[in-house]
Amino acid sequence: MSRLRFPSGLAACVLAAPLLMGAGPLPSPGNPAAVNPAATNPAQAILDTDRAFAAKAQEVGVGAAFQAFAADEVTLLNRPQAKVDRAALATLFPAGLELEWAPEDASVSADGTLGYSWGKARSRLKKPDGTVVERPPVRYVTIWRRATKDAPWRFIFDGGTVDPEWEAAQPKGP
Repeated sequence: MSRLRFPSGLAACVLAAPLLMGAGPLPSPGNPAAVNPAATNPAQAILDTDRAFAAKAQEVGVGAAFQAFAADEVTLLNRPQAKVDRAALATLFPAGLELEWAPEDASVSADGTLGYSWGKARSRLKKPDGTVVERPPVRYVTIWRRATKDAPWRFIFDGGTVDPEWEAAQPKGP
């Protein structure tokens, strides 16, 4: 039985061509659809999307970023009214809210259409009188869904709780 042999340069081109041709645009904070949905590591695609989401919040504000990355209806665990339509997200958050977050890990379902990311977040609110209210750091989880393996990720659930490491470090009462 004979084996095919390729010159090393040709083999590299043959192996790299599918990666280069299907790579798509690089992730962009301003374009959630530009995050490569066909990444070889689906969890990395969610991490990239979550990072683009966080960057968008710094660029255009929390409400506009949430609106840009949301599904048609989302559940926000930490809001009085948990179910929210995408259209309402732009004005849902108070003026002066600054929210920063970074995902630490992600996972994706076997069929590639459902996943989650989690990480740490910090927020502060700049009030009209100039005072700033720092909120405790949070551990958050965001659940992501897409209609098909080729569709962009959209978040369907977001929520968090006070970071247990921060809470454990706080002084205890007598």
